[in-house]
Amino acid sequence: MASVNDAKRRIVEELEKTRGDLAGASAVLREQLNFHRRFSITWQKHRWVWLTVVAMFGWILSRLPRRTKKIYLEKGKGGARVRPPGKSLSGTIAAQLWLVAWSVAKPVLTAYLAKKMAKEP
Repeated sequence: MASVNDAKRRIVEELEKTRGDLAGASAVLREQLNFHRRFSITWQKHRWVWLTVVAMFGWILSRLPRRTKKIYLEKGKGGARVRPPGKSLSGTIAAQLWLVAWSVAKPVLTAYLAKKMAKEP
């Protein structure tokens, strides 16, 4: 009977130790994933760098051309709009070759990235 109580006590002690280790690891993880606090500290330390990057990004965005949509008023049979010649990409040989190449490359790329991510700690 004493050996059974000793085994139970040993299991309980191991569980308490494991729970303590897990609590410590989760506290470290919670601290590492606290992006709001990390961002606010980085913002306070490097405010001029952040403001410069944001200003440059805004300047680049302001220099981009406006999006304009071309409207073609030509009408075909029955009043349906006609797509301008040369604007269809799906019917070209290059587009078909691209689709075949992508259908082969996509699984290879996915497998490579999965293997690469599995190796990193």
